[in-house]
Parts: sequence; structure tokens; C-alpha cells
Amino acid sequence: MTNIQWIEELPAERYQEFHTFYCNEWDQGAQLGRRHPYAGPLRPAVVLSDGNDRIAGFARVLSDFTFKAMIFDVIVAEDYRGQGLGQALVERILHHEKLKRVKSFELYCPDRLVPFYEKLGFVKGTSSLLFRQP
Repeated sequence: MTNIQWIEELPAERYQEFHTFYCNEWDQGAQLGRRHPYAGPLRPAVVLSDGNDRIAGFARVLSDFTFKAMIFDVIVAEDYRGQGLGQALVERILHHEKLKRVKSFELYCPDRLVPFYEKLGFVKGTSSLLFRQP
């Protein structure tokens, strides 16, 4: 896919379209409400397919813009997988102008995706991950 359009702020009229994409590709139980999965300090890169103007991929990042950036929800629609969009989404984040001072990019992924992220320069960390759930 050579003609892709990057959008970093999804217009309100496309919220329902994004919600359908997100549910189909990632989380069938997601609720459409005032807070959306793409809300955050840095808007995500949203990839639109060429010709059809359909959402083909999505990623989001939360950051303090100095020390850490957490990458979440790197999603590529099934029809567009294997065309380099996942890599393009991650690289778009890693090279984003607003994140140029960030010292550490982190993400969590299923074990099956570790080789994909290792090819992009990510390595398994050594720090402990702590959770608190109600």
C-alpha cells in the first residue's frame, strides 16, 4: 500500500467508524462513550486505506515527552496485514516530532508478537512489572 493518509486527530464524525474497527480487530466488548481508546496526551497515528478511505490501522501512545512513552494498541485490519503497516505505525511513533526527546519507548505484547517488535529494535526488559487491580 503506497498511498496512505496519516491522521492524528480523528474527526468526531468518524468515531463510530473507529469504534467498529476497534471492536472488529481488537476488543469486541469496547463501549462507545465519551472517552475513546485514542484519547490521550498524544493522538495516535490512524492509517486510512488508499481509495476506500477506510481505517486500516491504529496505534496510540502515552508519554511524558521526556523520559517514557508507552505504545498501546498497535492494530492493523486483517485485510491489510502483511503489508508493513504495523511497522509503519510503530516507526511513526518512534520518530514523531513530539517524542524526539523521549529516552525510553515501552510496550506490552503477546509472546507471539515479540519477534515482530524485536525486528523494530525492542528488547525484553529486566524490570519487574507490578499490577494493582480492584
